Amino acid sequence: MEFKMFGPGGSPSNRFERGLKTLFGLDETAWDVIASWILTTDWFDAQDAVSSPAIAASSLLPEQFIDSVEVLQSILKGWHTYDLRLTEIQRDLLLMGHLREDIERLGRLLERIAPSRQRAYAEDMRFDYENAVLPTLEDVDVVCDLRPIFEDYAYPLPDANTTSHTKLLGFSCMVLMELLTEDFHGRTHKLAFQMTEKRLADLQAALTRASEQLGILKAKTRDLSTEER
Repeated sequence: MEFKMFGPGGSPSNRFERGLKTLFGLDETAWDVIASWILTTDWFDAQDAVSSPAIAASSLLPEQFIDSVEVLQSILKGWHTYDLRLTEIQRDLLLMGHLREDIERLGRLLERIAPSRQRAYAEDMRFDYENAVLPTLEDVDVVCDLRPIFEDYAYPLPDANTTSHTKLLGFSCMVLMELLTEDFHGRTHKLAFQMTEKRLADLQAALTRASEQLGILKAKTRDLSTEER
């Protein structure tokens, strides 16, 4: 069985089928919210959009919105990639065993969001390029720590000396940081380290300098970015 929407030899995944089931179970009001978001968003990041005022104020549950947007983005991507006709997409859905009334209803929605085909495809490609090769930062945990400084270490046990491991000399303010990253295959990586207050100030200064450099780079390539869009 050949599905045109998924390319040569392609077939719908369980995630795709689940998204369709979720989408078909929503009413027209929910579809209007989803369509409006797709037609107006600059970034096709459904997980980030669930907290936006328009989505939060709707009747959509976060998982309903995410599943529906992801399956529609997949359809839009295939539509653009393989230069399909709407009837070919509907044929694929019929081969998957979906009801004609659901397919016709979805067809009307796809006609409405059709202007977003190329943009949805471009954002999907942007995600691949931004997340390929190296792990991507997903989360940062930061904890402040007041570290005691004793006259001697707890270990190793000392030879004969005059220092005392119970004598408190003072404290040092520390920052503990944990970086969580994820690679293109979904594998997570963790890096934990500590900094003194001075090292934290150095890191802050370096990030500020990097932000200034990024601003210059964006200004120099603004015309190119406009042409690409």
